[in-house]
Amino acid sequence: MSENTKIWDILGRTDPAHTRAFSRSGGFKGTAIKPIWSFRRMTEEFGPCGVGWGVGEPVFQVVPAGEEILVYCTAKVWFKHDDNHSQHIYGVGGDKVVGKNKYGLNTDDEAFKKAFTDAVTNALKLIGVGADVHMGLFEDNKYVREMTDEFSDAPPPKSSAALKREGGWEEFRRELAECDTTIKLDRFREAWRKKAIADGWNATFKATARDEIEAQEERIKQADEFPGDLPATAPRGEEAHNSYVNAFRAG
Repeated sequence: MSENTKIWDILGRTDPAHTRAFSRSGGFKGTAIKPIWSFRRMTEEFGPCGVGWGVGEPVFQVVPAGEEILVYCTAKVWFKHDDNHSQHIYGVGGDKVVGKNKYGLNTDDEAFKKAFTDAVTNALKLIGVGADVHMGLFEDNKYVREMTDEFSDAPPPKSSAALKREGGWEEFRRELAECDTTIKLDRFREAWRKKAIADGWNATFKATARDEIEAQEERIKQADEFPGDLPATAPRGEEAHNSYVNAFRAG
């Protein structure tokens, strides 16, 4: 995880319980995310709607299309990031106010609401909300099982402050520093994945943990390629643990 994709990586993992399968004419099938899940993910990361994130006044456009009438919506989504500076993104959605099928014309009194929801969720895609679904990862049964395990029966996520007070984060980093082979790291990764779920780690902590495990994996690979450089370039044992703890406290 790089700094540029930090938000994307945190918001881009989806609970399969909040998705649904759909099919369209022509045989196309896919997975859709329930909009309320997207709104919850934004709330978890940025705070309550209207405080940490929100939606500006939507703009609607009604377009006649023969006997049918279409409605389009443009929505501006804002969120506070980087010292609470407000950022914003746009999305466009649409629906049919009046549609036509083999039975004739029909109206939809929720078309404006659907177009608005479509616009908001399309905007949220731009910062990574539900990215795993949109990137087709839900076509991989193994990935879906991993996400099911990660989100099922998990307690409500704890705040970062509470997790720091419990001391589990220092234990994580101390044990990570002791992983000097890929075999040890793989065992560590699986053990802490389960522990993070059981202890209610929030999305930010999970993403940071994945980032640090990947960094340690890269250090191990470099050590395998250039073993003579390791003592001079990579801390070990207590020294590594202290450097992690100091960096964590400073952050």
